[in-house]
Amino acid sequence: MENRHVVIIPIEIDEERESAYLAAWQDAAEVMAAQPGFVRTYMFRTVVPGSRFSLVNVAEWESASHWEEAMNVCPMMGQQIAVAHASNYEVIRTVLPAQGLTSGQGQTPEVLSPTEAHRQVVDGKLTLVDVREDDEWTTRHPAGAVHAPLSTLLASLSDLPDGPLAFVCRTGSRSVQGGAQAIRAGRTSVFSVAGGLEAWEAAGLPVTLPDRGEAENNSDRAEAALREN
Repeated sequence: MENRHVVIIPIEIDEERESAYLAAWQDAAEVMAAQPGFVRTYMFRTVVPGSRFSLVNVAEWESASHWEEAMNVCPMMGQQIAVAHASNYEVIRTVLPAQGLTSGQGQTPEVLSPTEAHRQVVDGKLTLVDVREDDEWTTRHPAGAVHAPLSTLLASLSDLPDGPLAFVCRTGSRSVQGGAQAIRAGRTSVFSVAGGLEAWEAAGLPVTLPDRGEAENNSDRAEAALREN
């Protein structure tokens, strides 16, 4: 650990802009995860009321040179690198290295289309697991899914039902990471939903909205998608 390059980036942002910022950060972090020398990155949210920096991003690299090379691919957009007191923050996002997914047992989850995943959920053949973080889950999530954030997935695996699991995220990257973790932990029949929630909604499959507690009425489109397959 002493040889790693750790970058701490306090972020000053208004609450109403946070969701959009986190979505953009997630995309950038997934680009970073594919770069050589990437170890991991975390996004923290402050637990101290009135803090100037509501978010803090911590990124770990194998060396400073690896980080500098990655900045040529995805620069920090003018953000200032500084030091913050980590005890004042709680982790809300985690991204692990993409190139590490084939390490260990060398296994990654099989891919399911959103339509096929939905069909098997309806038939009771598998459990759909949304690995996005709490703030993403409460905005909207696939109908019938259970929630197990990627940042705490290993601790949650024992609580998931027996049998096949299909992991889903926003675009399909974190679901592969979650599936790989499940396989390394000994789970079998593990899948990743291709394209994530974006593809799920594009296929007209039902989602649950926080202010309704029930699936959005996409039933006609969902049935049509099932018939096509």
